[in-house]
Amino acid sequence: MWWKLLIGAVIGLAIGHFAAPGYWFWVVIGLIAGCLAELWAKRRESSGGAAD
Repeated sequence: MWWKLLIGAVIGLAIGHFAAPGYWFWVVIGLIAGCLAELWAKRRESSGGAAD
């Protein structure tokens, strides 16, 4: 889980370097996106994988 949060924060930091409103906003958005990715992965895992 922590590596997804870290990846989200790093991506947010990179975006914040180029886009307004700045670093901290995009780092927080990246952390939230990493958390949502973790929840999505756990839900997909518990439902038995792909819904094909």
